[in-house]
Amino acid sequence: MGERGSPKQQREWLARSLRAQGKSWVEVAEALRGRFRVNARVALRYAHGWSQRQAAEEWNKRWPDEPKTFKAFSYWETWPSPTGHAPSFDICGKLAEMYECAVSDLLVDLPNYRHRDAMNRAQPTARAIPQPIPPPVAKLVVPSDIAVWATAAGLQLPDTLIALLLQYLGSLVLPERQAGITPRDRDEAYHQLVQFLHSWAHTMDRRATLLFLSWAASVAAVSPVTVGGEHERMASVLGGSSRVDASIIEHVEAMLLHCRHQDAALGPQAVLSTVLAQRDLARALVPECPAVLRPRLLSALSEASRQAGWLSFDLKRFDHAEYYYEDARALAHQADNPGLGALVLCDMSDLATWQGKPRVGVDHAVAASQWAGRTDDLRLRAYAADVAARTYAADGQKNACLTALDTAHTALTRADYQAPSQMLGYGEGWHIAFRGGCHLKLGEADCAISYAQQGLKLVDQSRLRGATAMTIANFAEAYVQCDEIDEAARLLGDAGDIAVGNSSARLIERLVQVRAGLQPWHQTAAVRTLDERLASHGLTIV
Repeated sequence: MGERGSPKQQREWLARSLRAQGKSWVEVAEALRGRFRVNARVALRYAHGWSQRQAAEEWNKRWPDEPKTFKAFSYWETWPSPTGHAPSFDICGKLAEMYECAVSDLLVDLPNYRHRDAMNRAQPTARAIPQPIPPPVAKLVVPSDIAVWATAAGLQLPDTLIALLLQYLGSLVLPERQAGITPRDRDEAYHQLVQFLHSWAHTMDRRATLLFLSWAASVAAVSPVTVGGEHERMASVLGGSSRVDASIIEHVEAMLLHCRHQDAALGPQAVLSTVLAQRDLARALVPECPAVLRPRLLSALSEASRQAGWLSFDLKRFDHAEYYYEDARALAHQADNPGLGALVLCDMSDLATWQGKPRVGVDHAVAASQWAGRTDDLRLRAYAADVAARTYAADGQKNACLTALDTAHTALTRADYQAPSQMLGYGEGWHIAFRGGCHLKLGEADCAISYAQQGLKLVDQSRLRGATAMTIANFAEAYVQCDEIDEAARLLGDAGDIAVGNSSARLIERLVQVRAGLQPWHQTAAVRTLDERLASHGLTIV
């Protein structure tokens, strides 16, 4: 069965496999707890392969004078949430007898406050027996060079913890070497790391762990801007030695803003690992976050997932983009942040349209406009209308496209550019450039050229380099349609100059498409010069 089948089938397969290997019920339960994100009481029931109803039947066989229903097990397993009921000591004793474990094994995931006792810290503490590592995600490969670095570090940490840290860091810092890894695989690896850090929080050498996290991040070169700091904060919060406060959330927000600027300048591959690290950090902070700060933290987490989706989209990892976008949308709703929800829906619309599904894109764009309408952000409303226009143009709906473009223009004329906005950098220049792209899709090359010329004069081309290059490529295609080959070749070369410093796979694909349109003129001097120009950058795209 392995990684296939339903979650129930996977649980049963894992439990049988571990029992066949001679693992105890407690060891099996711990593996299930880490793998399937359940508490200790649920995991022990899963280890025996029982449903709640079957567990109740087993109880009633043993203690017929104290009958229980499946609802009783549901209450005990839901506790300590407000909807659950705490099992008494007598009940815990009977559950331990049923599951063939210790009472403490039923409560292993509850808070432990020994670390607050100064005398406890002063005395040597016996190491807990390392709990078995959950089965790793089968596809993840720990890079051998990171393993060598870990050995060279010489830090005295539990082998299981080092293995999880390496698995997580390997999936984080070297995604291009993790062929076949899905975002869900990566999230599962990270969850295993967090669960194990929780279980070791008060028995491991915390200082050594922090040093290891910081050291591994710097050696593996997550990014020049992420060395150590956020990993130390993550481990500190997980270990219970610090609290989530506004300054920590500000740190995440500032890093994500920096990533947006870095993407605009350098392209998606340069910042993807950093964004994923910030996403992990924010997710780790959520359980410890005070209620008053939770919407802000959830918004930051949503933005991290949105950026991961955009970067994946730009790298043409469309299934990854869909995963992150869905996560971002759900988080934006949890945070009660309609503006961010609208922005995510705009991204989802662009993704669907690029994949040749414009009517799905229209659905997302209409929803984005509705959510944007719940805000005072006129630039966001305008952008949502521009996104809708692009999807209508891709679907050949000219009237709807032009109406949406006029809606965007009207909103922009009323916008206060000094007011806070989700759409930093977006304004009249980009709206005009987008209008040109719509006319290109509608087969109106002359209009496309006119609007592209106007738009590119108004935008800051040094900031959004990838978007600028995409607009120039569209501009070049419009000239191809007008049979102005010399100008088309010159412009496509300009777009190629930008592409060489940007890792956008979508941009390269667009260059290939436009260059294909020049093939009838491949013997002309202009096109030969273009090919030489692209080849000098290593872009052989014919």
